[in-house]
Amino acid sequence: MAPSITDPRYAHAEGFTTVAFGRGGDFICTGGSDSLVRVFYSSKAERDQEAITLEQHSDNVLTLSVSRSKIISGDEEGTVFCFDVSTSALAESGKLSVEPSGTVLRSVLPARDISISSSERQAAIATDDENVTVVSLLDMGLLHTLTGHRGSVNSVSYSPDSAYLASTGCNGTVRVWDMREDEPSCISVMHKMAYVCEPGNSMDQSKARWSPDGRFVAVPCSDHTIKLVERGTWQASAALGGRHTKKISHVTWSPNSRYMASVGLDGQVVVWDVAARTAILSHATGGALCQIDWNPCGNMLAFTDGAGAMYIWDDVIPSDQGHAPPYERQSDVVHETVASHDDNDMDSAPIGGLFDDGDGADGGEMDSDGADDDIDDGEALDDFVVDDDGGGYAERQAPRWMASDAPAHAFQPGSTPWVSGRRYLAFNMVGSVVAVAQDSYNSIDITFHDKSLHRDVHFSDSFRFALAALTESGCLFATTTKALANDHALRSADDAESVLSFRAFASWSASADWMFKLPLKEHPRCIAASSHGAAAVTSLGMLRLFTCGGVQRHIESLPGRVVTCVARGDLLLVVLEALGSVKSNMGARRLEYEYVLMTMDGQTRVARGCCPVGPGAEIVWAGFSEEGHPATCDSKGMLRVLHRYWAASDACWVPVLDTRRLASERGNHETFWPVALSASQFIVATCKPKTRFPPFPAPILDELDVEVPLLHTDTSVGQQEAKLFAARLFGDQLNGEAERSGGDYPGGASGQSRDDLEQDKLLLRLIQLACKADKSQRAVDLAQMIKLDRSFDAAIKIAVYQKQTTLAERLMRIKDTKFGSEDDEYDDVHNSDDNQPAPAALNARRHRPPAATYGQKQNTATSKDSSDMDLSEDGADTVSTKPGGMAAAMLEDDGPELVVRPAKPPVTSKPFNPFGVAAPSTSMEIKRSDSFFKAADLHSESPSDVSSRAASPSKRQQREDGAAIAPRKQAKMSAFQYKKKAPIADDADDEA
Repeated sequence: MAPSITDPRYAHAEGFTTVAFGRGGDFICTGGSDSLVRVFYSSKAERDQEAITLEQHSDNVLTLSVSRSKIISGDEEGTVFCFDVSTSALAESGKLSVEPSGTVLRSVLPARDISISSSERQAAIATDDENVTVVSLLDMGLLHTLTGHRGSVNSVSYSPDSAYLASTGCNGTVRVWDMREDEPSCISVMHKMAYVCEPGNSMDQSKARWSPDGRFVAVPCSDHTIKLVERGTWQASAALGGRHTKKISHVTWSPNSRYMASVGLDGQVVVWDVAARTAILSHATGGALCQIDWNPCGNMLAFTDGAGAMYIWDDVIPSDQGHAPPYERQSDVVHETVASHDDNDMDSAPIGGLFDDGDGADGGEMDSDGADDDIDDGEALDDFVVDDDGGGYAERQAPRWMASDAPAHAFQPGSTPWVSGRRYLAFNMVGSVVAVAQDSYNSIDITFHDKSLHRDVHFSDSFRFALAALTESGCLFATTTKALANDHALRSADDAESVLSFRAFASWSASADWMFKLPLKEHPRCIAASSHGAAAVTSLGMLRLFTCGGVQRHIESLPGRVVTCVARGDLLLVVLEALGSVKSNMGARRLEYEYVLMTMDGQTRVARGCCPVGPGAEIVWAGFSEEGHPATCDSKGMLRVLHRYWAASDACWVPVLDTRRLASERGNHETFWPVALSASQFIVATCKPKTRFPPFPAPILDELDVEVPLLHTDTSVGQQEAKLFAARLFGDQLNGEAERSGGDYPGGASGQSRDDLEQDKLLLRLIQLACKADKSQRAVDLAQMIKLDRSFDAAIKIAVYQKQTTLAERLMRIKDTKFGSEDDEYDDVHNSDDNQPAPAALNARRHRPPAATYGQKQNTATSKDSSDMDLSEDGADTVSTKPGGMAAAMLEDDGPELVVRPAKPPVTSKPFNPFGVAAPSTSMEIKRSDSFFKAADLHSESPSDVSSRAASPSKRQQREDGAAIAPRKQAKMSAFQYKKKAPIADDADDEA
């Protein structure tokens, strides 16, 4: 098919225009002097559709780099933005999804070139200063600053395996960096090889690019040729020239490295056969050309000119003329390259075969001694061939893991990167701290969610604070270095001291603010503040603790692996990267963490140990729950709390919510940015798919119900069990924290009874489900967790109405064992001397509302604790009893005599039922002949009924010819009559 070039499509205003294909070849990105990034569809059928326009930049867009899922763009203002690309939406709906995901870098000088590593974990950025900046794309943190150029850097390019990075400067120097080490080093310098140009003019600069097979670096040179620098020897092995008459501005390789295309200021597009060292095609335009890129999966070129126009060249390589396709891999070269990594003497001979005239278009072969002498044991080339177009030609290599001593990257919970000149320094349930970038300073806005707590605060920040910790009593600020803050607008560590500053809110003292300057070379990594003081972990491994008034009360040394720290009340949680963290030869890291929980005065270690995360995950948030649980959330969306930390040896991390599973159940791909945690809800800001941080202005908060990831939570039983587990978990936390701090349970005894009752209500629902399913052992297991004796009575009634007689008898025995036998206490009272005081157990029973008051309102004003509450969930399912049955006796201590006052009869004739479920009509017709029903009947009778029964024998007693009253009934009557005694026959035990 004959080559064809489309008419110019004016994508941007006149000026320098950059272009890049998507890794899959299905879209083209352009950026221009109108500060816009546009995304076009590349296929012939869709390329006329309206482009996707990204308007985040505020100045000329100078560079673009595209990977499998990201678009990174840089502008003349020095801001580098990242966008997430979803190609799955293109396959499903025919529409490409591109969403901003944050700011990668803020520099004071223009960004000239960007290169993304093959693993998409790092990006190298060239700016108009003398350094190359390497940034992590996982958390947008600064990894390395490569120094050595003597002038502006205008080009960077990663090798396909990310083992090396090539950079060129405006003075014509080409440097090669070994990126495999923890601290990259320059291994080759080639002076005056590239064009020498003046900084600041993008049209006058040129770019060097690695070949997709990783064997050569193509460098446009001052003699209008393209020199190919061989990997390993780092010498120019060949040159392509003779066609361009002016400066070559940009080059690009075909997917199989067989061909190359170049554009220049002479307006020419030249296609080269690399093996033959000749130009096979060319096309001339009317003006200077800016950039060019080859479709990674096809036979297509896209290039731009200085007028803002984009051209697409279809079917570049004419296969009908005998040329090999540009997108088929040279399998022989690939296998030879991978196999040659065992030889360490490749620098002894130059590459042969590829530049042998006799081999021509066949591509030749690489000698076995053509490997890289800088590769140790094949570490870098284990995954040398990168299947970046999904063709399946390269077999994935399993990563080899090794110990990592790279420094841990710290983060501040509730902070975000810079987006359009704004960032959150802190965001929690108290409020937010927002920094707005100005020309020579930042402005700080402190906004409170509760306007009645404090007034909002606004002030100018000449220090350019990078860290903040917000509490109700004040806000702690800190400055730090560019590397630790990921903020290149900051002053470097060499010309300024870091500052810690506390700004107090409403205080009785007019001068509660304080400030400290840290020594040179010591800078904060993370900070924390609470009502008990402030804490700062520094780059020298110092933990510095302060009071709210600014008194330095503790200092100690910590390992230099601190990731973050948070505080609440008198507790400080410090999270560290563990020594077990490892890295692979492919650049990946497998992280493990440790934690230390201490008091804010530094004198007590409450707990310490491992801090778990999911496989391949890292901690992205840490904080405390409203009840005081230390909590973490990892990048896989799993929320965990530290339980039983008050008993150090029993401390454990419990997962309480899987946000990723929750998002999948909702049927969307939303991400959640953690804000706060309570016993029942996880407060988050919902972000767009594949974005990690909330937008500006203030995000809308969402409340996710805590769902402990138990099994079978899609069933009613599983859901109730999950609720019960969470209720017991956070209830134990309140008890444990009160025990640790020596304080009271929140809400006092009534609050504790109320929480116990809520747990018992969940247990009763599960017991009812177990009875309906005829699972008696499960019901017994649940009943043993009940905390209140009156809740145990409700469980017994449930068993009765479900016709579980055996279960009901067993529950009666368990209750007697757990809460004590009432018969023994009443017998002690009955047999005691009249002059002796009543036992303490009976005194307690006098004032305790009896268990038969479910669903009934107490008439006495003194009964205000949780025993007055019914077991219904919302007040509608109120438990009631039939008239004359299970009426509660309300006891009042009126002087020396015990006054018995019966409760009001129930308002309904339905039998007792804690859940409002209609009982079977035959449930009350069960033959009442065993001892259990005797006790149940007598327990449900009112005091007046007891008195009448004592005066007149029952029908059964009459039939038994005057048989004596059973001991259990006698004990019951004794409880209400107190000193009134009834005759007991000798054969009473036989009757029982």
